[in-house]
Amino acid sequence: MKENMYYGASHLIFQKAEELRNRMTPAEEVLWKLIHINEWKLKFRRQHPIWNYVADFYCHKLKLVIELDGGIHEQEDVKKYDEARENHLKEFGLTILRFKNEQVLSNSDEVMKEIAQTIAVLSSTPLGDGGGDGGKTLYVIKIGGNIIDDNAKLDAFLKSFAAVEGKKILVHGGGKLATRMAEQMGIEQQLIDGRRITDAETLKIVTMVYAGYINKNIVATLQSNHCNAMGLCGADGDAILAHKRNHPVLDYGFVGDVDAINADLLQVLLEKNITLVFAPITHNQQGQLLNTNADTIAQEIAKGMSPYYEVELIYSFEKSGVLLDANDDNTVIPEITPAYYKELKAGKKIFDGMIPKLDNAFAALDNGVQKVIIGKAEQLPQLVEGTAGTSIIHER
Repeated sequence: MKENMYYGASHLIFQKAEELRNRMTPAEEVLWKLIHINEWKLKFRRQHPIWNYVADFYCHKLKLVIELDGGIHEQEDVKKYDEARENHLKEFGLTILRFKNEQVLSNSDEVMKEIAQTIAVLSSTPLGDGGGDGGKTLYVIKIGGNIIDDNAKLDAFLKSFAAVEGKKILVHGGGKLATRMAEQMGIEQQLIDGRRITDAETLKIVTMVYAGYINKNIVATLQSNHCNAMGLCGADGDAILAHKRNHPVLDYGFVGDVDAINADLLQVLLEKNITLVFAPITHNQQGQLLNTNADTIAQEIAKGMSPYYEVELIYSFEKSGVLLDANDDNTVIPEITPAYYKELKAGKKIFDGMIPKLDNAFAALDNGVQKVIIGKAEQLPQLVEGTAGTSIIHER
């Protein structure tokens, strides 16, 4: 079985990694540009949590760690710490390359030559659990809340989804049922920028509705379409670890931001030809459930499974794609690159509700996902084929 790529890293290590990503050194920036998109078609991650450490760069497929050292690493106590750290990492079967910052800044060609030689050796060595699965495709498909609210559209979508060949994961939102139930129970609902403020009573409702009624109805419908499905939320099998959102101004209540995906569990179930259906509820390993954005869950699952499969992420909802005119379904933008996205946002040509979805799409591409498509749920077969919707791509 493939090891989890985080090797038991704690929430604090994930926080530290996020902080380090926001302040890369000049040498790290240079090397990241060289290995981020590379000739070996390997996925590298920067400032990656591994057990009690944060590796500068990590390729899970080859179990390769690349560390860059500044001047402080010449101090004796730091050298001893680095040696102990390296020994611990090697116990996980990892290969470690170390370079000084000055090497990267002054002679990056030689650095890349050594990296290439190491990759050649590792690529020719059986790695047991690190070598992927032969390029099999995994579809991670998110279905929007407006489709969830329309029984006829949902049934038609699930029939199309069941017919998609190969391994697949469905992530669903909650629709308006939770809001209606809260109103009937006299529980006031607050939304800020389209995001639900989840107090303790609201959390009970969304858990019952999302992880209960909606999730199990979807699973039952898929079973009726001869698709062997299993419904999960993030707490099941420790599938999705999250933490309560920290915001400098707003208290979102029991809202979660994802820290890690239990890729081992998902891969085992997928290899048994079980289709997974995820409700947008996660947990923090301390007994607390958390309401979590379904778009983000889909992106994080896609990213987390990318070392094991060729992952294609599809956001399906009521629109035909990303539209230049939100009121005209015929104004689909066929492709969006990072530069074009920046231009569209600057010109305020994308409606606000689409921006988080696009941010998630580009984050997925930057973390090993092969393809991201946004489009109409009724056109799912065409979205899978890449002949409809909006394709989110890197610069050509």
